[in-house]
Amino acid sequence: GDRVRSVAFSADGAHVITSAVDYTTELWSVDSGKCLTTLQGYKDGVSLALFSPDAALVLTSYDRTTKLWTAASGQCRLTLRGHGLVVCSAVFSPNSALVLTASLDHMAKVWSVESGQCLHTLRGHGRWVLSGIFSPDGARALTASCDRTAKLWRVDTLDCLWTFDGHESIVNS
Repeated sequence: GDRVRSVAFSADGAHVITSAVDYTTELWSVDSGKCLTTLQGYKDGVSLALFSPDAALVLTSYDRTTKLWTAASGQCRLTLRGHGLVVCSAVFSPNSALVLTASLDHMAKVWSVESGQCLHTLRGHGRWVLSGIFSPDGARALTASCDRTAKLWRVDTLDCLWTFDGHESIVNS
């Protein structure tokens, strides 16, 4: 079979999500081991899939887009478009209201889950941005880049609070 690229648990541990190079993402029941639904919508393999903290939504990505799906129905709610190159990482904020994407286009973006609009573009890395994560309170974002730095941002103002630049090689996460 085709290679599975990403796996994740729902926060309550009741479900698992898998994504593969066969263009699909599948939601599974941990109790029964059965596939509950298959999400389709990519022309290339899906490199990441994860649940929102409240497990109501699923986020998938591979190409220049990130898709938000309703976990219960398997329907695509939104497609987040705006990156110029492949999206390497995508995560939900702790309250499930925002998504942070990181891309090979040297940028990270903060998106509204409600509207699908890009709220902020985090610029400042000199090379590919490989990953990003929100702080536990959702007020800050941390990005990691091939420019050998990690940057800490205020989400509401776009201010770069710190650049962590002590690494001698690529910062992956």
